[in-house]
Amino acid sequence: MRLIHSFLNRCVTSLLSVLQRFLVYPSQMTFSGQGSAEQLCDHVSRLGHKKVLLITDKILVDLGLAEGIRTTIEKNQGQLFIFDGVLPDPTITMVNDALAMVQQHRCDAIIAMGGGSSIDTAKGVAAAATHGGLDKLVGILKLKRKTLPLFAIPTTSGTGSEVSIAAVISDPDTHQKAVMADPKIIPQAVALDAKLLVGMPPSVTASTGIDALSHAIETYIGRWADETVYSYSGAAVKLIFEHLPIAYADGSDLGARESLSLASYYAGSALNIGSVGNVHALAHQIGGKYGIPHGVAIGAVMPHVLTASLNDAQEPLAQLADVIGVASKKDTPLQKAQSFVSALVELQARVGMPTHIDKIQTADIKGLAQDGLKEALSYPVPYFMTQAETESLLGKIRKPS
Repeated sequence: MRLIHSFLNRCVTSLLSVLQRFLVYPSQMTFSGQGSAEQLCDHVSRLGHKKVLLITDKILVDLGLAEGIRTTIEKNQGQLFIFDGVLPDPTITMVNDALAMVQQHRCDAIIAMGGGSSIDTAKGVAAAATHGGLDKLVGILKLKRKTLPLFAIPTTSGTGSEVSIAAVISDPDTHQKAVMADPKIIPQAVALDAKLLVGMPPSVTASTGIDALSHAIETYIGRWADETVYSYSGAAVKLIFEHLPIAYADGSDLGARESLSLASYYAGSALNIGSVGNVHALAHQIGGKYGIPHGVAIGAVMPHVLTASLNDAQEPLAQLADVIGVASKKDTPLQKAQSFVSALVELQARVGMPTHIDKIQTADIKGLAQDGLKEALSYPVPYFMTQAETESLLGKIRKPS
């Protein structure tokens, strides 16, 4: 049975790989460094946008970050409207509520400020605004025309949503997560402003950093990896291993914050080419079922999936061991790969990230495995697991052996 499913996976991903070669990616302007958020707002105004909707969350508004955006937009004779109803794991309801504000105020541009939830919500709104709603836009390459102009100011360093072609939107009733993937939803410009990241709590620093690391690792070991992916993802892995513990211990370290911001951006860029894999396929099911934050689910799943993939992904994992300097030249590729996974577990322990989730119920494991395998069917995974292997893996994630 595994051979049949593995064959299907190869067929599906081969077709998707051919399709990917014909995608046209829009150019994106990137502002980086302290004060780059203001530079991006000036850029939005220079493009002639006068009525701008800021999509963000209430925490950032309460911290006063939205007022900085408002000051710059109004300085340039524009108007800023604020939707601050974003919550973790954006839903169709959030998208529709923000879309109503776009229509009410006749906004001609959107700025997303926040983590992946805010940026994904904004992507959904920008697409829905020019397509008469979000219906029928979920899926791959469903957009027929340009979106409302969209700009992004990430305040976490994890999702890479500011540069990726995808947005994840949840159904508020079923809690099922659906992906909208199209180059048209990539923001026109992004600001990587480390100054906006200093207030991030250690737990969020850790979970978003591990999320970015998962993007870098999964794209690096996936079958779609090419020299561009190796370059971007390798750089991201090195930056995260070096700087995540520093930012976790001292959130005011601007150098570490900027390095993590760049790492997230690099890994997000690699995602557009390499895609994710088994880690995300399972983490999406666990997170959706039990309401566990995405980065936490990713961190719990990743070491177990990589351990199960050691034989099939040993060469790229061995290369990553060399990137972070944890293996000897005399080691075999498999030994190097094992050293990399061990280093990952040690990193997660240093930043307080769990590698188990006790909320997983034994009765749910079969269904979680089935749904995870269904999602993984379209990912260029190095190793396509069987139902039994996936159920066993979920058991290990549930509690230490």
